[in-house]
Amino acid sequence: MDYVRGSNISNNAEIVAINLPMWLTKPFIKKALKDDNDEESRAMAAIVKKLKKFRMMTLSNNDQEKNALILEDYHKYLKKNKFEELLVINSEGEEISVNARIDKDNVISRVSLLVHDEGDESVFMDIKGEFSLDELIQGLNKIKSKDKKLSTKLADNNSVIQQGL
Repeated sequence: MDYVRGSNISNNAEIVAINLPMWLTKPFIKKALKDDNDEESRAMAAIVKKLKKFRMMTLSNNDQEKNALILEDYHKYLKKNKFEELLVINSEGEEISVNARIDKDNVISRVSLLVHDEGDESVFMDIKGEFSLDELIQGLNKIKSKDKKLSTKLADNNSVIQQGL
């Protein structure tokens, strides 16, 4: 993940990076989502079928000033690579951000997800695949949260996304 430079990581920071080959992980994910009676599982399984690459990195115990630099570099990376912001949720000190690279036919080739809290934890996900914006929005709509505020924000932001396109 190009936006995380060694100079922006403190000595006692913990980094876990995972690069999953989809040919190896798809069968396990599909099996876990096999419950045909669960609408959420079916929606997620439809998206998983179209994934080509999944990378994830967690960063914790990093200096807050250096975290700010990483987040600044992350946002520059998104802008430079023409990602569009689909969803941002700020709730109780946490930020969840979903950005996608969308072509003129509304086909998403890449999704970048950030989960960051006020403290010292960040999770970055980079997902490659080819799926439509409608499929992604359907998947987001199917994911239900026990937190009604979060569910309301997801619904509000999805309607804004659909109106904006």
